[in-house]
Amino acid sequence: MNKLSQLTCIDCEHCFPDSDGLTSMGICLLDPEFEPFLEDILEFEFEKCHSLIRKKRFDSNREACPNFSPLEMIEIGDLDEFLDSVDPQFFEVESPVRKGKIEDFDVGKIDFKKLPVEPYLQDMHSSSRSRRVNAVNSLGALTSLGNEKALDVMLSFLKDLGPPKTLEQARHKVEILRHFHGLESNHDLLDILLSDLENTASNNSTRQWITAILERLNRAPLELIKDRLQSMVGRKVFSQRLKKRVMDIIDPTFYTQ
Repeated sequence: MNKLSQLTCIDCEHCFPDSDGLTSMGICLLDPEFEPFLEDILEFEFEKCHSLIRKKRFDSNREACPNFSPLEMIEIGDLDEFLDSVDPQFFEVESPVRKGKIEDFDVGKIDFKKLPVEPYLQDMHSSSRSRRVNAVNSLGALTSLGNEKALDVMLSFLKDLGPPKTLEQARHKVEILRHFHGLESNHDLLDILLSDLENTASNNSTRQWITAILERLNRAPLELIKDRLQSMVGRKVFSQRLKKRVMDIIDPTFYTQ
């Protein structure tokens, strides 16, 4: 088999996502028609060339062309190994984060808040499961390190998954939620959790996810969630057992009065 036939556009440095969000489609930055818009495209400003992008975009998992150039990116899916050797103040987070293989870099000089997210964004839709998992873990690490673009991607990803219906889906969402440590006041995250709490059928398959939601909401500022929770209780969204757990969040003394 030709070596080139084993490569895909998603691994090429010239392949760029077709939108600022979760997508499996891409465009080629070597295409001369994009040249007048390159500066805007690299800043995810697509307004001036929206129609051109729609015309030129393609499945990023397609076979690479002869202009293929391997994408260089820092793997940060497992950050544990260098935490002991790096000043914790650099990361500005309270909990351990994960770091992967960062070789030939001065870690103290890497600004994780500004690292690009597009390579990982495309890998989230790779046909390879391991690449999808690594992409989520890497973006989760960047989120913990204060990267706003990574946070936006992770929030969008979590929201798009929708309420789980199977045990595997529930466990998957629990794992993703762990990447949002310290964001109990994030309005977008709370909105996703509250919506899932209301719309996830409570059963043995989804119990882990509902428990994870309640644990996270229990650490959130009450003023940000109280009205929504009271509305759900008033509309009898919950079973009696789940209602008690929700009321323990709204008012821990409710059942002791």
